[in-house]
Amino acid sequence: MERQFVYENIAFDYQLFLEKRKTVSLTVFPNQSVVVKAPKRAARSKIEDFLRRKSRWVLKQQRYFATFKPRAKKEYVSGETFRYLGRSYKLLVRKTEEDEHVSLRYGTLIAFSRCPENALKTKKLIHDWYSEKARKHFSERLKACIREYGIVNPPGLVIRLMKSRWGSYSRRTDRICLNLRLIQASKDQIDYVITHELCHIKHAGHDRRFYSLLSRRLPGWKQAKTALELSLNHCSL
Repeated sequence: MERQFVYENIAFDYQLFLEKRKTVSLTVFPNQSVVVKAPKRAARSKIEDFLRRKSRWVLKQQRYFATFKPRAKKEYVSGETFRYLGRSYKLLVRKTEEDEHVSLRYGTLIAFSRCPENALKTKKLIHDWYSEKARKHFSERLKACIREYGIVNPPGLVIRLMKSRWGSYSRRTDRICLNLRLIQASKDQIDYVITHELCHIKHAGHDRRFYSLLSRRLPGWKQAKTALELSLNHCSL
Protein backbone atom coordinates (compact mmCIF):
# COMPACT_ATOMS: atom_id res chain seq x y z
CA MET A 1 0.00 0.00 0.00
CA GLU A 2 1.21 3.51 -0.80
CA ARG A 3 1.46 6.08 1.98
CA GLN A 4 2.96 9.50 2.61
CA PHE A 5 5.20 10.46 5.51
CA VAL A 6 5.25 14.07 6.73
CA TYR A 7 7.35 15.34 9.64
CA GLU A 8 8.33 18.98 10.15
CA ASN A 9 9.88 20.02 6.80
CA ILE A 10 10.37 16.43 5.58
CA ALA A 11 7.92 14.61 3.32
CA PHE A 12 8.15 11.56 1.07
CA ASP A 13 5.95 8.80 -0.32
CA TYR A 14 6.64 5.17 0.48
CA GLN A 15 5.35 1.70 -0.26
CA LEU A 16 4.39 -0.28 2.85
CA PHE A 17 4.52 -4.08 2.87
CA LEU A 18 3.13 -5.92 5.91
CA GLU A 19 4.85 -9.27 6.28
CA LYS A 20 5.50 -12.07 8.72
CA ARG A 21 8.51 -10.49 10.38
CA LYS A 22 9.53 -9.01 13.75
CA THR A 23 11.19 -5.72 12.81
CA VAL A 24 10.58 -2.70 10.59
CA SER A 25 13.01 -2.16 7.71
CA LEU A 26 13.45 0.62 5.16
CA THR A 27 15.11 0.71 1.75
CA VAL A 28 15.76 3.69 -0.55
CA PHE A 29 16.26 2.63 -4.16
CA PRO A 30 18.29 4.45 -6.85
CA ASN A 31 15.07 5.81 -8.39
CA GLN A 32 14.50 7.49 -4.97
CA SER A 33 11.50 5.31 -4.17
CA VAL A 34 11.12 4.18 -0.56
CA VAL A 35 9.97 0.73 0.56
CA VAL A 36 9.07 -0.01 4.17
CA LYS A 37 8.51 -3.55 5.45
CA ALA A 38 6.82 -4.09 8.80
CA PRO A 39 5.23 -6.88 10.86
CA LYS A 40 1.64 -7.67 9.91
CA ARG A 41 0.25 -6.37 13.21
CA ALA A 42 2.57 -3.40 13.59
CA ALA A 43 0.79 -0.30 14.86
CA ARG A 44 0.88 2.70 12.56
CA SER A 45 2.41 4.72 15.40
CA LYS A 46 5.32 2.29 15.57
CA ILE A 47 5.96 2.63 11.83
CA GLU A 48 5.67 6.44 12.00
CA ASP A 49 8.13 6.57 14.90
CA PHE A 50 10.57 4.44 12.92
CA LEU A 51 10.24 6.77 9.92
CA ARG A 52 10.82 9.86 12.06
CA ARG A 53 14.10 8.41 13.24
CA LYS A 54 15.10 7.49 9.68
CA SER A 55 13.65 10.53 7.88
CA ARG A 56 16.87 12.55 7.53
CA TRP A 57 18.73 9.48 6.34
CA VAL A 58 16.00 8.91 3.71
CA LEU A 59 16.43 12.46 2.40
CA LYS A 60 20.20 12.05 2.35
CA GLN A 61 19.89 8.87 0.27
CA GLN A 62 17.38 10.43 -2.10
CA ARG A 63 19.63 13.47 -2.65
CA TYR A 64 22.56 11.15 -3.31
CA PHE A 65 20.68 9.15 -5.92
CA ALA A 66 19.30 12.37 -7.46
CA THR A 67 22.85 13.34 -8.45
CA PHE A 68 22.87 10.52 -11.00
CA LYS A 69 21.45 11.34 -14.40
CA PRO A 70 18.52 8.99 -15.14
CA ARG A 71 18.92 6.76 -18.14
CA ALA A 72 16.94 7.77 -21.18
CA LYS A 73 13.94 5.73 -22.22
CA LYS A 74 14.82 3.10 -24.79
CA GLU A 75 13.98 3.95 -28.40
CA TYR A 76 15.05 0.56 -29.80
CA VAL A 77 17.37 1.93 -32.47
CA SER A 78 20.88 1.01 -33.51
CA GLY A 79 23.55 2.22 -31.11
CA GLU A 80 21.57 1.80 -27.89
CA THR A 81 22.94 -0.41 -25.13
CA PHE A 82 21.11 -3.44 -23.74
CA ARG A 83 22.16 -5.62 -20.82
CA TYR A 84 22.20 -9.41 -20.92
CA LEU A 85 23.55 -11.68 -18.17
CA GLY A 86 25.44 -8.84 -16.52
CA ARG A 87 27.11 -7.41 -19.63
CA SER A 88 26.19 -4.52 -21.93
CA TYR A 89 25.80 -4.94 -25.69
CA LYS A 90 25.24 -2.43 -28.48
CA LEU A 91 22.11 -2.92 -30.54
CA LEU A 92 22.25 -3.14 -34.31
CA VAL A 93 18.92 -3.21 -36.19
CA ARG A 94 19.23 -4.78 -39.63
CA LYS A 95 16.73 -5.35 -42.42
CA THR A 96 15.95 -8.92 -43.45
CA GLU A 97 13.61 -10.60 -45.89
CA GLU A 98 13.83 -13.87 -43.99
CA ASP A 99 12.62 -14.85 -40.51
CA GLU A 100 12.74 -12.02 -37.98
CA HIS A 101 14.89 -12.78 -34.95
CA VAL A 102 17.51 -11.47 -32.53
CA SER A 103 21.05 -12.79 -32.39
CA LEU A 104 24.07 -12.08 -30.19
CA ARG A 105 27.17 -12.04 -32.38
CA TYR A 106 30.70 -10.81 -31.71
CA GLY A 107 29.59 -8.66 -28.77
CA THR A 108 26.69 -7.06 -30.66
CA LEU A 109 22.96 -7.61 -30.20
CA ILE A 110 21.52 -7.79 -33.72
CA ALA A 111 17.78 -7.50 -34.38
CA PHE A 112 16.84 -8.74 -37.85
CA SER A 113 13.55 -7.10 -38.83
CA ARG A 114 11.52 -6.72 -42.00
CA CYS A 115 10.72 -3.18 -40.82
CA PRO A 116 13.91 -1.92 -39.10
CA GLU A 117 12.45 1.59 -38.80
CA ASN A 118 9.54 0.27 -36.69
CA ALA A 119 10.65 0.67 -33.06
CA LEU A 120 7.66 -1.25 -31.67
CA LYS A 121 8.55 -4.21 -33.87
CA THR A 122 12.15 -4.10 -32.65
CA LYS A 123 10.99 -3.84 -29.05
CA LYS A 124 8.85 -6.95 -29.42
CA LEU A 125 11.69 -8.86 -31.06
CA ILE A 126 14.02 -8.02 -28.17
CA HIS A 127 11.34 -8.76 -25.57
CA ASP A 128 10.69 -12.19 -27.13
CA TRP A 129 14.43 -12.88 -27.23
CA TYR A 130 14.80 -11.94 -23.57
CA SER A 131 11.85 -14.21 -22.71
CA GLU A 132 13.34 -17.17 -24.54
CA LYS A 133 16.73 -16.70 -22.87
CA ALA A 134 15.11 -16.22 -19.45
CA ARG A 135 13.25 -19.54 -19.69
CA LYS A 136 16.49 -21.32 -20.51
CA HIS A 137 18.84 -19.65 -18.02
CA PHE A 138 16.42 -19.33 -15.09
CA SER A 139 15.52 -23.03 -15.38
CA GLU A 140 19.21 -23.97 -15.42
CA ARG A 141 20.07 -21.78 -12.42
CA LEU A 142 17.06 -23.01 -10.44
CA LYS A 143 18.07 -26.64 -11.02
CA ALA A 144 21.67 -25.83 -10.04
CA CYS A 145 20.61 -24.12 -6.80
CA ILE A 146 18.24 -26.96 -5.95
CA ARG A 147 21.01 -29.54 -6.45
CA GLU A 148 23.46 -27.53 -4.35
CA TYR A 149 21.11 -27.16 -1.40
CA GLY A 150 19.58 -30.62 -1.55
CA ILE A 151 15.93 -29.66 -1.94
CA VAL A 152 13.89 -32.84 -2.38
CA ASN A 153 10.70 -31.43 -3.90
CA PRO A 154 11.63 -28.63 -6.32
CA PRO A 155 9.13 -25.78 -6.80
CA GLY A 156 7.71 -24.76 -10.15
CA LEU A 157 8.94 -21.72 -12.06
CA VAL A 158 7.00 -18.76 -13.49
CA ILE A 159 8.57 -15.83 -15.37
CA ARG A 160 6.87 -12.47 -15.85
CA LEU A 161 7.52 -8.74 -15.64
CA MET A 162 7.08 -7.33 -12.13
CA LYS A 163 7.17 -3.69 -11.06
CA SER A 164 8.57 -3.87 -7.55
CA ARG A 165 9.99 -7.35 -6.98
CA TRP A 166 12.80 -9.43 -8.40
CA GLY A 167 11.10 -12.63 -7.31
CA SER A 168 8.48 -14.21 -5.08
CA TYR A 169 7.49 -17.62 -3.73
CA SER A 170 3.93 -18.89 -3.34
CA ARG A 171 3.31 -21.61 -0.77
CA ARG A 172 -0.16 -22.15 -2.17
CA THR A 173 1.06 -23.08 -5.64
CA ASP A 174 4.63 -24.06 -4.63
CA ARG A 175 6.04 -21.91 -7.43
CA ILE A 176 8.83 -19.37 -7.66
CA CYS A 177 8.10 -16.33 -9.83
CA LEU A 178 11.09 -14.48 -11.28
CA ASN A 179 11.08 -11.03 -12.86
CA LEU A 180 11.88 -11.19 -16.58
CA ARG A 181 14.23 -8.21 -16.12
CA LEU A 182 16.59 -10.51 -14.20
CA ILE A 183 17.84 -11.82 -17.54
CA GLN A 184 19.81 -8.56 -17.67
CA ALA A 185 21.57 -9.42 -14.38
CA SER A 186 24.71 -11.47 -13.83
CA LYS A 187 24.59 -15.15 -12.93
CA ASP A 188 25.57 -14.39 -9.32
CA GLN A 189 22.71 -11.90 -9.01
CA ILE A 190 20.22 -14.34 -10.53
CA ASP A 191 21.43 -17.01 -8.10
CA TYR A 192 20.90 -14.58 -5.21
CA VAL A 193 17.24 -14.00 -6.12
CA ILE A 194 16.60 -17.72 -6.64
CA THR A 195 18.33 -18.63 -3.37
CA HIS A 196 16.33 -15.93 -1.55
CA GLU A 197 13.07 -17.43 -2.78
CA LEU A 198 14.18 -20.99 -2.05
CA CYS A 199 14.78 -19.96 1.57
CA HIS A 200 11.13 -18.92 1.74
CA ILE A 201 10.15 -22.56 1.28
CA LYS A 202 11.36 -23.12 4.85
CA HIS A 203 10.76 -19.66 6.33
CA ALA A 204 7.84 -17.58 5.05
CA GLY A 205 8.85 -14.25 6.60
CA HIS A 206 12.02 -12.19 6.67
CA ASP A 207 12.94 -13.01 10.24
CA ARG A 208 16.25 -13.91 11.86
CA ARG A 209 15.90 -17.57 10.91
CA PHE A 210 15.34 -16.65 7.27
CA TYR A 211 18.43 -14.44 7.03
CA SER A 212 20.49 -16.98 8.94
CA LEU A 213 19.57 -19.62 6.36
CA LEU A 214 20.20 -17.22 3.46
CA SER A 215 23.63 -16.31 4.86
CA ARG A 216 24.58 -19.99 5.18
CA ARG A 217 23.48 -20.79 1.66
CA LEU A 218 24.86 -17.62 0.06
CA PRO A 219 27.39 -15.76 2.27
CA GLY A 220 27.77 -12.91 -0.25
CA TRP A 221 24.06 -12.22 -0.66
CA LYS A 222 24.24 -8.62 0.59
CA GLN A 223 26.80 -7.65 -2.06
CA ALA A 224 24.77 -9.39 -4.77
CA LYS A 225 21.58 -7.64 -3.63
CA THR A 226 23.22 -4.19 -3.67
CA ALA A 227 24.84 -4.79 -7.07
CA LEU A 228 21.52 -5.94 -8.51
CA GLU A 229 19.62 -2.90 -7.29
CA LEU A 230 22.27 -0.44 -8.50
CA SER A 231 22.83 -2.02 -11.91
CA LEU A 232 19.26 -2.79 -12.98
CA ASN A 233 17.01 -0.35 -11.17
CA HIS A 234 16.84 2.02 -14.18
CA CYS A 235 17.04 -0.64 -16.89
CA SER A 236 13.97 -1.51 -18.93
CA LEU A 237 12.93 -4.13 -21.47
